[in-house]
Amino acid sequence: MSGPAKGKIIGVGRALGGRVVTNKDLESVLDTTDDWISSRTGIHERRFVEEGETCATLATGAARNALEHAGVGGDSIDLIICGTSTAPESMPSVACLVGEEVGAAGVGAMDLSAACSGFSYAASVASAMIGAGSAGRVLLIGADAMSTVVDQTDRSTAVLFGDGAGAVILDAGDGESGFVDHILGADGGGAPLGRAGQPGDENKLYQNGREVFKFAVRILPDMFEKLLSRNDLTPDDVQYVIPHQANARIIRSAAKKMDLPEERIVMNLDRFGNTSAASIPLSYPDIFDDMEPGKYVVTVGFGFGLTWAANLYRI
Repeated sequence: MSGPAKGKIIGVGRALGGRVVTNKDLESVLDTTDDWISSRTGIHERRFVEEGETCATLATGAARNALEHAGVGGDSIDLIICGTSTAPESMPSVACLVGEEVGAAGVGAMDLSAACSGFSYAASVASAMIGAGSAGRVLLIGADAMSTVVDQTDRSTAVLFGDGAGAVILDAGDGESGFVDHILGADGGGAPLGRAGQPGDENKLYQNGREVFKFAVRILPDMFEKLLSRNDLTPDDVQYVIPHQANARIIRSAAKKMDLPEERIVMNLDRFGNTSAASIPLSYPDIFDDMEPGKYVVTVGFGFGLTWAANLYRI
């Protein structure tokens, strides 16, 4: 499964909804408390889009930050892929809108919908395109404005989700650094565990939290072990694991099964909540400057569908 690296990260960026919503804020509108939310989820605050902000504007902000961090212009991009489930409209795609805003108009641009696994799915497509020689540089984004599909009167979901976008610039580059393996999976039989309408749809998000928890605690370590096994690696080779930022209890339970110390598990949901497809790329800026060449980063995600995906990245 391992082979030449496909897609080296040369820049990272993120953008968040402009409105900070703390657990204390939610106490005033929901039958809940700061202690109840933080003890069960690990979340202390999240960000919601303000008037004039959408999933597309967040994606654009993250893309601009990533381009600046990489020191490259939009005109150097060959392909744009955005993992999202909350585009403000079905057409045009978020990726198309981002391309126009960052000076990459005219290049291929598409959205990919795999719920919270969207970024990991998109990363596999981007690295395959680079590996095939179809693109030399890809703008890869995960973006969601979950507040637009969550019923804000339902305390079981309203406390969980936030709005954000993360972006990375992938370059064909030289050497061994880059994505080297991917796992993708889906099971439509799990659809009843979680569904969501589009922004403005009266059918808001629903999830069976108990069953999603059990699924996530099983699938995350399973993917981790499979990636390591088929690439002849051990946990000691992995510097960081970036899990989907759904719930701190899920992450800690899965980390125990992975036999990894907590300092190697990237967590920021205390500040951002569950941002769906954005949660993994939102995490890269937290670790990028500390990544050690020759080590690995494993990203593991899961989402409604059911979907699951993992990526193995050689630093």
